[in-house]
Amino acid sequence: MPVVKLTLSEEYYQKLSEMAQAEKMSIQDLIRNKLFHENTIFTPEEAVRRAHDGRFSNGQEFSLPDVYGDDWNIERGPAGVFGKRFYNYINDNEVGIVFLNMGKYGRRAMYKLKEVHENE
Repeated sequence: MPVVKLTLSEEYYQKLSEMAQAEKMSIQDLIRNKLFHENTIFTPEEAVRRAHDGRFSNGQEFSLPDVYGDDWNIERGPAGVFGKRFYNYINDNEVGIVFLNMGKYGRRAMYKLKEVHENE
């Protein structure tokens, strides 16, 4: 996959960063969306929605590819970036998902739905 580099002044970088944050996207996804009108299903919010759609029970371990099933088609590098965004998102927001570990081979983050107790 080709890599395109772009040099920005601090002012333009800040503007681009604020635009991406307002859209709840990464800078990379914002640029793709604005230039190519390409929307992506690979957002932390969409992953949370899919994780809570009933396919996982409380305590069942899952990874992001499990959440997306047949829709998972991200290559390794961008998948890592998305995984980091998802990890940060679930840690910064109360979404009912907790990080467990980095899986059997230390390369794929594993999560589970937070168990809900009736008295909480």
